[in-house]
Amino acid sequence: MLIALVLAAAVPAPTDGDGAVVALVKDGDRHCVPDRSLCLEIPVTEDGAGAAELRVTSPASDAPTSIALPGFDDAGAQELWPNLIAAKGGDGAPRYLVGILGRQNAMYSGGGGSAARLHLFELGSAPGSTGLGEEVLNIVWDGSLMIRACFSEQGMKDRLEACHDEYDFAATLTAAPADGGWWPALTYRAAATTFPRTSRRSEDNSAVRLKRADLVRAPDPRCSYDRVLHYNPATSRYEMDRPAPDCSDYTTP
Repeated sequence: MLIALVLAAAVPAPTDGDGAVVALVKDGDRHCVPDRSLCLEIPVTEDGAGAAELRVTSPASDAPTSIALPGFDDAGAQELWPNLIAAKGGDGAPRYLVGILGRQNAMYSGGGGSAARLHLFELGSAPGSTGLGEEVLNIVWDGSLMIRACFSEQGMKDRLEACHDEYDFAATLTAAPADGGWWPALTYRAAATTFPRTSRRSEDNSAVRLKRADLVRAPDPRCSYDRVLHYNPATSRYEMDRPAPDCSDYTTP
């Protein structure tokens, strides 16, 4: 089985200084844009994890070019982000950022969790120079955790049989107004929720008596936030307009 990403000329070419976050569509085992002019694949191993290899196919090559993916300190598995960031360089040629999700999974008694960080790299696709450039962004992307909270029959009654605390985090990227250079500014939006609404991961919630009104998924205002990311040519990286809060309760399994 292959997870595939395809970049195509059918995507409208941005003008200088503009860009777009392009959502890819699933086509069998692949994620595609219509004309299939450039394809990226991460082979999936027998255990379901992504191999540390990116395969690139373009009209200039008869066979896929294999690129070793960099290792991530935060990753137990690697997946393709089903989007790409498209821009147009000063020479008029299309330029792309491809995303790799580094995912951690953890299992523990009565629960478990999964979380990922998004790593963006420039894709070099000129004939004879296919490869990934330096990383331009490394940012928290998603998290989903379930933690056991009932340890007795009385505990089940006190919690109205809601025997797990749940913590979820999800982020999105959209293109913001361009601010010069090749790459667009990006708007990063994060949303975090807890269930039940009174749960806090840093606290022991097992002794809390719940009410029916508590059995809802509630947003966490501190970890639900927006930031604008600007590409800094001096560092060759995207940087936030201001620091993000510490949301590791949601993003560390």
